[in-house]
Amino acid sequence: MLRPYFKNKVRIIFSLTCLACQLVLPTFSNAKTGGDSTLLEFNLTLRERFEVWDGMNAKNYGNPNGVGSLNDKLLFQRIIAGFTFKPTSKIDFAAHIQDSRAFGWSLRNSEYPELFRVKQKNTQEPYYTMNPNEEFFEIYDLYIAVKEIFKGVSLKIGRQKISFGDNRIFGPGEWGNTGRWTWDAVRLSYNNKNNSLDVFGGGTKTHDPEKGAILFTETEHWGGGAYAHIEFGKLALVEPFYAIKTQGSADYIREQSFTRHWIGARVFSDEVNRFKYDFTLTQEFGHENGKTINAFGIIGLLGYQFHGLPAKPTLCLRETFASGGNNDDTRVRTFDPAFGAKDSFYGRMNITSWSNLDDREVVLYLTPSKNLKMEMNYHFFYLPSPENNTLLGTMNLQTGKHHLGNEFNIFASYNAGKQFQFVGVFGYFWAGDLQPINGTTAQNSNWFAVQAIFKLDKEIFAKH
Repeated sequence: MLRPYFKNKVRIIFSLTCLACQLVLPTFSNAKTGGDSTLLEFNLTLRERFEVWDGMNAKNYGNPNGVGSLNDKLLFQRIIAGFTFKPTSKIDFAAHIQDSRAFGWSLRNSEYPELFRVKQKNTQEPYYTMNPNEEFFEIYDLYIAVKEIFKGVSLKIGRQKISFGDNRIFGPGEWGNTGRWTWDAVRLSYNNKNNSLDVFGGGTKTHDPEKGAILFTETEHWGGGAYAHIEFGKLALVEPFYAIKTQGSADYIREQSFTRHWIGARVFSDEVNRFKYDFTLTQEFGHENGKTINAFGIIGLLGYQFHGLPAKPTLCLRETFASGGNNDDTRVRTFDPAFGAKDSFYGRMNITSWSNLDDREVVLYLTPSKNLKMEMNYHFFYLPSPENNTLLGTMNLQTGKHHLGNEFNIFASYNAGKQFQFVGVFGYFWAGDLQPINGTTAQNSNWFAVQAIFKLDKEIFAKH
């Protein structure tokens, strides 16, 4: 039986769908003819992912007596369904719901209802929840978009996904079953040929399987930013950016006091005599709990494309660095990766993120066919500030050591037409200079996943 707020959200989406249908029933057609335009589009996305873990989970590395199982075999399911109504060529109204479930997950909410609560240590309340994999009948998006308010200018207001560039500063975090960053925001976009500028502000929602989030309520953070894309021929593409993050409206975090700012730029190119490069530099500043913030992040990639070989391999070296610090420092020196995604960049097993990190990486990209893409990478993980820094609840480095461990990943994705995508991933982590866990030497771990995505879009056309 659906809880009352679930019922209300379903009723909202259903009512909006019925209203849109009533408006267009007299004039729609299932078949497009000359001059017709899309008036209503129904959308369904089904994602199923089976995962097998050995030696760790999202809250516990290597401790058999710790939280959850170290050998999960589970199925993640995510369904997104709704519609986009287009009464004119310049207006889109979208409404979709998302249902995210985790079958067989040892950390599921029914087993550990407090596990993903964010709160003061050794307290029970207040708190808010950021569950990465479970969220039932939640509003996925609900927005109105107006195109060409002025030449090249568009506006979008409401719940939406926001991502730019390589997703490291602003990204959706879509590998997680609930999707890490979902915005309730106002976004203004300007496009001029291949150049663009986006400015936006709003809040990022919480993810709670027991509590819904109406638009612009239950925000983890208030914030926003600006992101530009400027092309200087084939030699350089430049993306300057600014971001701001402060406490949101949800319980517990609204009582905190911090304002974080980021300013920086990404400079990259894939077409310099078969060489490619990609550099990002960002400085973080502001204040948190009476301390000033002075932190930074750097990413540098150099690669070469072997177009004459089968599968067109591209071999790259990449360094990802983020400053770290300790709680007893007079300044906050640990870099916070703003609103960025982490799932495909700092090891796919999600042990690390772009924070207190020195990640030395070798990457090989392969394109065996138009629809098949592959990536292999090997990471050497180090922590710049290892003291008093614990990962996954159990991972602590030995005194004077910095080497967290190494990780190998192989990733492949295949597009079978427009409706199906299949993904396979394998990861293996070699423990570095870790302290003993549960009285024994830290062991290696591995992970395997296969994923299938099915998309169905049904268009109804306006008769002219």
